[in-house]
Amino acid sequence: MKPLLLSFILILCSAVASAAENDIKYQAPVKKIRNAAMAFLTSLSPELRDQASFSMEDEERRAWSNLPASSFKRKGVSFKEMSPEQRSGAHQLLQSTLSSQGYLKTTGIMHLDEILKGMAAIRRPNRTPMFGHDLYWIGIFGNPEKDDAWGWQLDGHHLALNITVVGNEVAVRPAFMGSDPARLPEGVYSGWNVQGAEDEKGKALFESLATNQRAKAIIGDTAPRDVITGPTRGDQLKTPIGLPVSDLDKKQRRLFMSLLSEYVHNYEHDIAHIQMERIMK
Repeated sequence: MKPLLLSFILILCSAVASAAENDIKYQAPVKKIRNAAMAFLTSLSPELRDQASFSMEDEERRAWSNLPASSFKRKGVSFKEMSPEQRSGAHQLLQSTLSSQGYLKTTGIMHLDEILKGMAAIRRPNRTPMFGHDLYWIGIFGNPEKDDAWGWQLDGHHLALNITVVGNEVAVRPAFMGSDPARLPEGVYSGWNVQGAEDEKGKALFESLATNQRAKAIIGDTAPRDVITGPTRGDQLKTPIGLPVSDLDKKQRRLFMSLLSEYVHNYEHDIAHIQMERIMK
């Protein structure tokens, strides 16, 4: 009787847990994000606070780029200008919105840029540095203390995070995370791949495609010079291109969902689940 009773209890617990999971109401940590933004602004000097603050209508909100500082001028407050205390506040803001994996990827991209700075200095010692973890900027849009709608932005080489808060809702688009080189070829960090999971899962999905599916999925013979859906290319989103998810078989859909989840779960737990619910509707 005891094994049967134990089996019954396990089945019952599983059913209760499943029902409870379906009843979960996710809620974005708006208060935590708001407090982190306010604390960051408070830590700044009056001059830097003015430099970091923009209205929600400011063009800077849409002026992000994946290019290095030498190729794209940014506004806001750079990490170079921050004191250790202010940098700590900036990291608290990142952690309030990102998951642990998203935070480590973000700071990993920034650290990779510092490594690129060292590599570039060896090749061209007399050239002004255009890489480095100092060359990332934070801007606050609107007033997080008083406004219902406000946001924050982190912008730098291969990294752009745009967070918008409206009431109790949080939007995390547009966003860009990239790394070059994908895998460091030399030095003490040789073999380090900041976005190894995305790389591996993306390749697995592509390799699973049949010839006719690849014909739809490949949208060009050569890689584009810039982000296809960058800040000046909003029209690219109006007409869907590529291979529809509906054309994938069961195994391919699992691979796709794994890749999609890797990106979505760069954000805080509840934010990520809310985003997935929106995507799956």
